[in-house]
Amino acid sequence: MSKKITSNMSRARWAGPVTAGLMLALAGAPVFAQNNNGNSETKPATQASQEGLPSVDKLAEMTVEAVGGRENIEKVKTLHTVMSMSVQGMAITVESKWSRDGGRFTKSGSPFSNEMRGTDGTTAWMKVGQGSYMLIDGAQAEQLHDQASLHIEMLNPKKLSDRMESSEVVAREEFNGRMCYKVRFDSEDTEGERHVFFDASNGMPMGMSETEQTPMGKQSAKFTLGDWKTIDGVKFFHTMTIETPQLPDGSAEMKLTTLEVNTLDKDTFALPAEVKELVANADKPAEEDTGGNEVASGDEIKLEDLPEAYRERTKMMLEQVKQAGKESIEVALQQYEQVLPNIPEGNDKLTLQYIIQELKKVK
Repeated sequence: MSKKITSNMSRARWAGPVTAGLMLALAGAPVFAQNNNGNSETKPATQASQEGLPSVDKLAEMTVEAVGGRENIEKVKTLHTVMSMSVQGMAITVESKWSRDGGRFTKSGSPFSNEMRGTDGTTAWMKVGQGSYMLIDGAQAEQLHDQASLHIEMLNPKKLSDRMESSEVVAREEFNGRMCYKVRFDSEDTEGERHVFFDASNGMPMGMSETEQTPMGKQSAKFTLGDWKTIDGVKFFHTMTIETPQLPDGSAEMKLTTLEVNTLDKDTFALPAEVKELVANADKPAEEDTGGNEVASGDEIKLEDLPEAYRERTKMMLEQVKQAGKESIEVALQQYEQVLPNIPEGNDKLTLQYIIQELKKVK
């Protein structure tokens, strides 16, 4: 059965997919929940600052004009980007391919993990590490769309607004030293706060902030866009500074190493042979899943069963999730059980099985 990707996605987000792709690439590295140090928050708006604010549509007109004009933007039929960064000596890359016809492709990679997602506009798929291809829809397909579309959708706030439950320009507020219009975007079934900041003088996108409930508790992140350069008449950001406690040093900068306009063809988004086979077999009765998300032997996994190098990190991660409370445990279990079937047999899968097992004890 095909998985249809639509442009009106109720859980669509802009910054979340970038964070998710980044955290996937860092999956093998320690991740520690911390209290927000203030870097991800902006100054509260005063009542006076909210007078005379433009509508989202009016702001979108400013933004479109500032980045190159509607005519030049519409000439962009395909976009290929590669962003890279270094975190504690680890090279991390996020590659995205976008087509106005609906094709999407993303690839996130680090020394510890890699993931691919793609769609021809109708059928969406995912492959994690050396695991098998699988069909995806819902939030996973939305993440593919959002990550692949980030550079394009930042050019027009109206595109973001159309995919949200609601949107509103809520204040004039300082963001990284510039007075900006602060736009709140709300999604019907996603908790958290999400804002995008646009230069109040010309509408240029300056950055984003979001706060979400995660497996490690409530986390905040701030994204600053910079080094805008004109390519084929359109301005694209070439750096993104990420500030979040989930990063080992609290912040890191992603740099654009590749940006190609109108170089991709339809074959770029063709379904892999393995995905075509999955589609062909999708309507066949499913075989009973004997593996599931439990340890096949039925025996309890002990911490000592994990590789020694994994144990201390796993203990700390479990403690952080437990301290975050029952709501965070529920979120963690849902996400970990969703990911588990896509991880190849080995130490990583055994570790995740152990984490799921231990969290279920305190659920």
